[in-house]
Amino acid sequence: MTSKQRLKFRQSYENNISTKLEIDKEQFYRDYYETKQPLILSIFGILMFLYGLYILFEINTIYGILIILISLFPVYRGFKRNKIVFRISKKGIWTAEFGFIYFRHIDRFEFQLHTGKFSSERIKIYMKNYKAYHMEMPFLEQHISHIDNCSELKTLITKDLQSQKMNG
Repeated sequence: MTSKQRLKFRQSYENNISTKLEIDKEQFYRDYYETKQPLILSIFGILMFLYGLYILFEINTIYGILIILISLFPVYRGFKRNKIVFRISKKGIWTAEFGFIYFRHIDRFEFQLHTGKFSSERIKIYMKNYKAYHMEMPFLEQHISHIDNCSELKTLITKDLQSQKMNG
């Protein structure tokens, strides 16, 4: 989905739901973050930074500055805080791409594993009455291969969706 399609879905979803969407008051009981980058990445960046300092003062100024600038990328990636990607509450799920979606508007979840050179795992969120939200396809697609505890996420949201269907 393109960003325009996501924005169009979000606006039409918020206009069509019956109750006011208040995420601040929602009680989320589980948060899922991006996978943490390995510590070796930041160590590599620091060692590269030190080597750049050595080259800067001893050999050549331009090469030293270039190596120092390049070394800052792995240092940043290693120490960067993880973003919240998925949140689960009793009433629905929140994703970074689509915002908060109530379980009562979700028909089912489908998990797909794409294997190959660049394998990835995706979740398809099939919406009830998807044409009311101006969607081209009946589902929303979210990549979940970069999320910690991905298998726990699968079992939790399918269990919560089933319990919502039984209760309501």
